[in-house]
This record gives sequence, C-alpha cells and structure tokens, in this order.
Amino acid sequence: MPNRLSLFIGFRTVLLIVPLGLLLFFSCDDAGSQSSRHGPRMVLHDLKIRLFPAEHRLSGSDLITIPTMESDALILELSEKVRVEAVLINGTPVSVKRPSGRLIIPIPSKFRSAEAPDDPLAVTIRYEGFFDDPAPMLPVNTDNPGYGVTGTISQNGVFLLGGAGWYPVTVDAPASIRLEVSGPAGMVAVTAGKSMGVRTENGMTLSGWEIQRAVEPIALSAGPYEVREAAVGDVTAATYLFPQSRHLSDGYLAAITRFIRFYEGLFGPYPFEKFAVVENFFPTGYGFPSYTLMGTQVLHLPFIKETSLGHEIAHCWWGNGVGVDASRGNWCEGLTTYVSDYLYHEHASAEEGAAYRRQLLRNYAAVAGPDRDFPLSAFISRVDPTTKVVGYDKGAMVFHMLRQEVGDGAFWEALRTLYQNYLFKPVSWQEIETVFEEVHGRSLKPFFTQWIDRPGAVQLVLKDVTSRRENGIYRVGGTLRQTGPVYRVRVPVTIFSSKGEIRTAVDMDGETARFAIDVPAESGTPARLAIDPDADIFRRLHPAELTPSVNSLRGSKAALVVVPEPSVEGNTRARLLIAALGIDSAEIIEESRVTPDVIREKDIIFMGVPRNPDLMRDLPASVVREDKFIRIGGTAYPTKGHAFFMVFRHPFSEKHVSALFTVFDDGSAGTIEAILRKIPHYGKYGYLVFKAAQNRDKGVWPVTASPLVHHF
Repeated sequence: MPNRLSLFIGFRTVLLIVPLGLLLFFSCDDAGSQSSRHGPRMVLHDLKIRLFPAEHRLSGSDLITIPTMESDALILELSEKVRVEAVLINGTPVSVKRPSGRLIIPIPSKFRSAEAPDDPLAVTIRYEGFFDDPAPMLPVNTDNPGYGVTGTISQNGVFLLGGAGWYPVTVDAPASIRLEVSGPAGMVAVTAGKSMGVRTENGMTLSGWEIQRAVEPIALSAGPYEVREAAVGDVTAATYLFPQSRHLSDGYLAAITRFIRFYEGLFGPYPFEKFAVVENFFPTGYGFPSYTLMGTQVLHLPFIKETSLGHEIAHCWWGNGVGVDASRGNWCEGLTTYVSDYLYHEHASAEEGAAYRRQLLRNYAAVAGPDRDFPLSAFISRVDPTTKVVGYDKGAMVFHMLRQEVGDGAFWEALRTLYQNYLFKPVSWQEIETVFEEVHGRSLKPFFTQWIDRPGAVQLVLKDVTSRRENGIYRVGGTLRQTGPVYRVRVPVTIFSSKGEIRTAVDMDGETARFAIDVPAESGTPARLAIDPDADIFRRLHPAELTPSVNSLRGSKAALVVVPEPSVEGNTRARLLIAALGIDSAEIIEESRVTPDVIREKDIIFMGVPRNPDLMRDLPASVVREDKFIRIGGTAYPTKGHAFFMVFRHPFSEKHVSALFTVFDDGSAGTIEAILRKIPHYGKYGYLVFKAAQNRDKGVWPVTASPLVHHF
C-alpha cells in the first residue's frame, strides 16, 4: 500500500504527507491456499514494458506462468485505458472478456490441471495503454496528496500507481515478477524489489527488476535518474535523483542507513532487498514497499531526512512488511506515526515527547468535531484533515496508551512478536489485540473495544479541589468527572510543590472518581494540581486549553472572507486561500458589509487589516503594531517586505475563529500566491511570518489557563 508521507501535516507534516490511498493487503500464503481451490497459486510474471513519453503511451508484453490451474477462467485487473492486442494460452490465441477494469481469460478444459496436471499454463498478453492524468505542478490543497493522479506518462517523467492497472494483476494469487522497462536513453525506471541493473543500448535505456513476492500491485516510476547505492549489511540503500538534486544523495544514503539500523534493533530484520529514495517530477510524498517517492520540493526540505524519511522506512515493517487487513480499520498509520514522528521527539527529551502528544490532542480538537469524528475501526486512509487526525494522531495516542497499559518491555516485545509472526500476512486490530494479550498475560478486550470501536475521546472536568494540613501532612483531594461517554481510563495526576512534584494516577471506570493524595511535609507545600499534565491519555481538550491555529480553519463549514473592497486581484487571492485551506464554500464580502450579526456564526478571514478596530479586539495582546514593525512577543518584524498570517479568537463567538492575512507593501502576485499556498502546511501554528515567500517565523499562542489545573 502506498503510504502518504507525513509531509504536509504541520509543515513538518507532509507534505510527506506523504501520504496515499490504502490498498488492502493479503497474505501470500493465505491468498495462495484460497486461490488453489479456484485459480492459480503462485504465478510468475515475465513483464516487458516500453515507454513512449512523448505519446503518453506504453506497450507491454506479459508472459504469465501458472503452475496449476483448476478454474475455467483467469481473472486479471487491467485498466480500461489499456487496449489488449492479443492473448495466447500455450501459444494458442483465445478470445477474452473486458468488463470494467478487468480482463477475463476463459481457460479451455484441455489446459486445466485436471487434463494436464504436469504442464504449467503459459498465458501471453500483449497490450498498449495511454496514461495522461494531469500532474499538478503547484497544487493548491494537499489534504488528499494523491491529487487524483493514478497514472501519467510524459516527457517530464512516469508515474504509475499499482492501482492504475498498467499491467495485468492476478486477482486471487500472489505473484513473482520479472520486469524489464525500456525507454528513451537516460530514462531509468524504478519499482519495488531488487534492481537487476540498468544499461543503455541502441538509443534505449533498459531497467531490470525482480520482485520475488509482490505484496500488492506494484507501482512504477521513471525519469532521468542518477543512481547511487550503498550497502547496509545485506540491504541496498539507494537514491534515484534528478541531476540537479545529486548533491542530496550522500545525506539521504546516510539517513537510510541510520533508520534501517535503528528499526532492525527495535523490530527485527529489514524485510526487503533495498530501500530507495526516488525523486518525482511533481509534488508527492509516497511510500511503497522498499522505496519512497518524493517530489523535488519535498526532497529538498532540510527536515525530511530527520523525520518523514524515517516514517516511510518504518512503513517497511508496518504496512508494507506486516500487511493491513482493513476489515476493522487501518492500524498501520497510527503505529508508524508513533514509532517514527513521535518516538524521535521522545528520544530527544521527555519534554519534547509530551509536547508532541499535546499537539496531537490539539490537532484532534481543532479538526474532529463531534459531527465529523469516527472510530479508528472505520479509518482506511487519509483523504482530508479529519481522517488524518483520527487515523494518524488518535492512532498514535492509542498505541501510546497501550504502551502504558502493558508496560514498556511488553510493548516492544509484542511488536517484535507481531512482526515475526505476521511478516507478509494481513493483520487487523484483532491480531494486534491477541498478540499483546499473549505477551501481557491479561485480557485487553475492554481497552481495544473502547479505543478502536468507539469514536470520541475522554472528556474530563476537575471539581471540588481541597488541600488541608493534618499532622504535618498535606491532604489534597478532588473529584474527576467524565462529561462525555464514559471510558475506563487511568488518569495521571501531578502535584507540584515548593520542593518538587508527586506523580500518581486515578483509575476511572465510571462517570466520577474522588481522589485523595497525601503530600509529606518533606515534599513541601502544594502549589499546583494538574490533571494529565503530559498529555498521556487521549482526551478532548477544553476550549480554554486550545489556542486558535491554522488547523482551526481547515475544512471550515461556515466561513467568510473579508476584503477591503471588491477587486479582481483581491477576490482571486481570497479564493486561492479558501481552496488551500480545504474550505468547500465561503462567501467573499467587502468590509463595509461586516456587522456583528453577519459574522457571528462564521469563521472570518480578513484579507488586510480591517478599518474597524473592534474586529481586531481579540488579537492576542502580545501582537503590537508599531510605526514600521509588528511585534509578536519579544520579536519585532519589519512590515516592509514581510507578510503575516494570524489566527485568533472571534470577536463575537466562542465557536468560531478569526484570521488575518496582511502584506504591508506591494509584493509580486507570484510571491503572495506562493505564501497563500503554503499557509495550510503550518496547521498547528497560530501565527506565521513570511519574507519573499519563505517562512521566517511561526509560533503557537500560549495557553494561559486550563480547567484541569488548580492553583492553591
């Protein structure tokens, strides 16, 4: 399954977002045993593809060898964009059927196993296909990073997803594939599996590949790649980069080596022959079995080697190594996020780990309102902000809570066991539950039922806090109440005192729980009580714990964009920002029409500082307009040459937010449009500062109060 890199998720969250429609995995062994009753077992594809980039065309010849064949038809998936020129069975031409997206080849009885048990079936298919999906060079919205592109062949490059139907895919059998791709001189092809070499002869470049076990329909990319390789034990690290990116190769090879060694120590041997970083000719961030496909812009981002690349390599264990049976939901994005993006922060420091978890809760609260939320068992793939925060963010938090539930040692042991037992087999949440129960030694059914099969999160209120001194001991008490559906949950409680802190937890399995905590005199005087201060449980944050951010606007269902006055240029920019933020519909109005009643039930985006100062009254106090500067916190930014985007509280509604985009001098139309396209990539931030289309600063507004914190 192609996996979206976590790229555009918060600009560090991509764009790598990188990011992809989920294909269902199946066990090669299980698929083989099932298909033996109806069709072929393991099949061998000897596939030859010739690319004609100037014509958006390929021609193909696939010799499919089937050891045994009992059914009366061979069913293959093949795109409707493909024209079948000839089909032969053991050299004899046969007629075929072409229902939507399929190729059905009737098998005469004389070729079936019962009639010829010792003779393999040889099916030759010759075909040509045209693939020319428009590839976006400057996409406006990246909520669905596939952009609807499944297959395109052009002089810029070739991009064919496994689901594009560019070669005949056996439906009910695992496959071993030998692939040779020829194209114009210099056009190198890359796919899953092991490279058998690249050579150029007679004005054509030929790329050979061998995929011993295709765990899903394979994708194919091709371009003017320069290939570099390095050995990581028995694994090959490789880069397939355009000439202008060759200087990045050493850094990526070193990062691949580092991540493979890290995850081998954590989970077990790397499951494929190679891992390659492949450059794409339009902006993507895909992960496939044994390689990742990144657009040039993504590839050049400095943080990718430290974060998103690791996410994609982790997918080689989870999602591409251990497969996904999505009958109860796709678990692999949450697990991969936890053991990559999150784990890197935890390894940096406990504080960074807590900050990352806290941001996951903010993401969820900002995007997945009760009317959009859904259970993890219904998550298949990321297609919009809501599916991202449920599948990736909530999924990661569930694995964090599972780690707390079973203990650190048992958690990592269970993952190693899961990998060892289910490599190249399909796994659902049920198998994960079973393995963790076996390692942990206790039933985990209540945990999995409430976190996988139910939507939502814990909602907590702290009430009736008391502190009194008795016999040299401070006794701190209070009541926790769940205001939403009741969860069985262990709630962390910390008392901060004049001499340190006391950490404990309150077990809740009902609506309320009363607690009492003794603070010895030697621990000092209690100063503050905090519930879940490190964001260890998945809960819906209170409004007071949330600060407005770009994510607060993503996918808004009720938005107004306010322009100073009607103009073609202003309206064009407004529509671009609306599209970038994934807002399906928004009205553009001039400021003269703005009244409290007009904007009260809407999120508002001001394109320029409004003349009415009342509309800016909820701008944080840390933002100050000076003569030639805007000061945010302790930093002053010159207005000249800078652009600002800020999201803050609504002047007339607690349910909505306001935002301001302003440029204080005349920037070029291209620069301003580039800035507007980038804004959604910084989802977790409350303010952004740009200079010449480059982000110069970003920040989150501070949380000033929380109803889960009590000061004595």
